[in-house]
Amino acid sequence: MDSKTVNKELNSIIRPILKQNGFDKFSGRTYWRYHSYKVDILNFQSFNSYNADVLGCTTFSFAVNLSVYLTYLPEKTKIKEKDGILRPDEAQGHFRGSVKKGFEQPEFPRKDIWLIDNNGEYILTAINDCKNQIQATGLDWYNKFDTKEKIFAILTEDEMDMDGTWGFGNFDSPNRNELIAYTAYELGQTDIAIQKLQRLIDFNKEQYEIMKYDYYLEQIKRINKEIERIKTTHNNVYTK
Repeated sequence: MDSKTVNKELNSIIRPILKQNGFDKFSGRTYWRYHSYKVDILNFQSFNSYNADVLGCTTFSFAVNLSVYLTYLPEKTKIKEKDGILRPDEAQGHFRGSVKKGFEQPEFPRKDIWLIDNNGEYILTAINDCKNQIQATGLDWYNKFDTKEKIFAILTEDEMDMDGTWGFGNFDSPNRNELIAYTAYELGQTDIAIQKLQRLIDFNKEQYEIMKYDYYLEQIKRINKEIERIKTTHNNVYTK
């Protein structure tokens, strides 16, 4: 058994389902689906020898990671492109989740990894179960983000849940404040956007006082420019 065999079965059994549901761009084990303001990402994660040993599985076992990348936020890291189309890594998404397996593997009880044994006895059972779980729960996960209003509600009301949706920061964290700021701006809620960006400035000022790194001064300068841009845009809308 090897990863090449697993890839072949994933492509044969699951890829058609993903393509039918709009994930029509793919590279290796990563799939993308595009909307006007976000990119949905689904990735079949494999494991190197070290991680497989730590986890107690094989290198050709796999997990399914879900992610949503919001295109209206400033890029923090360089996003790959192909033919002018963004192809963010799953780990670059602003919201992240996973799919859980739907059958028991007594020798490997973790619910977020499908064990593929060395003899390949589990391979078809595992991949068919994975397909079923993607259809039953994985695709529905993306529906949480199908409007900016829903995204704003998650950001302002929900705790992170490592068994559900995570990656967007704790309440009043810099990460969450930035997400709220730009989502609020998209929804025309300028006052909230400016308030949350100001919280980011306060955070960077505090960090600079502690660390004395110029990075924080650069962030303060960048965020102040964003606040001025938002104020100018807001004023132009209401003076026309």
